[in-house]
Amino acid sequence: MIIETTEKFTPEEIDEVFNIMVKSYQLYKDPSKKLGNSIKESIKNLIYGIVLIFVFLILGFISRFNVITIIGMTLSVVLTLIAVLWLVVLKKNYKEKKELYEKGDHSKIIFDEQTIAIELENGSIVKLKWTEIEFIRAFDHVVGIFSSDKTRALIIPLKYWDPIAQFMSENYIIVKFFR
Repeated sequence: MIIETTEKFTPEEIDEVFNIMVKSYQLYKDPSKKLGNSIKESIKNLIYGIVLIFVFLILGFISRFNVITIIGMTLSVVLTLIAVLWLVVLKKNYKEKKELYEKGDHSKIIFDEQTIAIELENGSIVKLKWTEIEFIRAFDHVVGIFSSDKTRALIIPLKYWDPIAQFMSENYIIVKFFR
């Protein structure tokens, strides 16, 4: 069976796809885990780092910069710099993924008794055998189909999930499913 898609991903779908990509390692550990917004979490960590710098700076003035406050401030600065770098990487990757998914190319979701695949307009195909699927997870706007070797995932807009679920039910294809 083939489902042809031509719509662009919505901004909500793009955000969800990006968070799935960034946090897929967490999903393999706990497929039912609620995923937060990666960029917002990074900004929150950056703010915590800045607050810690000021706390250790104030403590340093009070205690005349003893060894503990200097070590604490140094660690706070290092952690804040790591948070800044991580945020820059996330923003850059998000921008690239957003441009890619906003194109709205013509793709096909192809599935039969053996496999499920997504074929993009440029001819590239991501294919999974039903036996290679670790789990399927429905999110708010998309459905993720994750491989057991942790190298591939198919991400499909939620609106295309019903025919696939019906096909799986009719053909007795059993895969762990999480909502």
